[in-house]
Amino acid sequence: ICMMMSEIFEKRYQVYHYKDIVPEESLVKNLITKTFKLVSSKQNIMPYKVHILGPNCIDEKQKIYEHVKQVTGGSHNHNIKAPYNLIFTTRLVTKPSEHVQKLINEGHDQPCTDPKKYKKDKHNISLEIGMFAKILTGLCLENNLGVSYQLCFKDWQYENEEVLFSMQLGYPSHQRIEKGDYKPDIDEVINFK
Repeated sequence: ICMMMSEIFEKRYQVYHYKDIVPEESLVKNLITKTFKLVSSKQNIMPYKVHILGPNCIDEKQKIYEHVKQVTGGSHNHNIKAPYNLIFTTRLVTKPSEHVQKLINEGHDQPCTDPKKYKKDKHNISLEIGMFAKILTGLCLENNLGVSYQLCFKDWQYENEEVLFSMQLGYPSHQRIEKGDYKPDIDEVINFK
């Protein structure tokens, strides 16, 4: 029985520790491929890259953790060592679609295709990364996988690109850790007029 979207997303919480049981690689690849097919992107340009560190990247994840724990408040983020760690970076788009290239030729600004501008377009890139992460989150939750989100980076690059976001996934070792980190009152955020 398919769950309603609201039921799926209500299950989400920040996972701090994952089980040693590794999700099947085929499942993870399927979820990421499905996310890629479903995610929206302005003109389908996808101005980011997703680097997936799987279960065999133990040393690399440890190096990332060593970097993150230098950031104030970052030392509790052991979730970086999850079975799968997705690192989202900027990406210079070198092969835009015919449609996008036509727009560029007509004078439209496409910062993600310009080597001098693409790294400065972080607000647009981050918005699109968020959409990817949310779809992947829903698909993970449907498959009883937990997720974590990570922003504790400071001047960190991966493969010569700036890291904007990191997301981990795997089987949670326990339920939500109560920290009192609840959302503010809706009226503080939503302004109906």
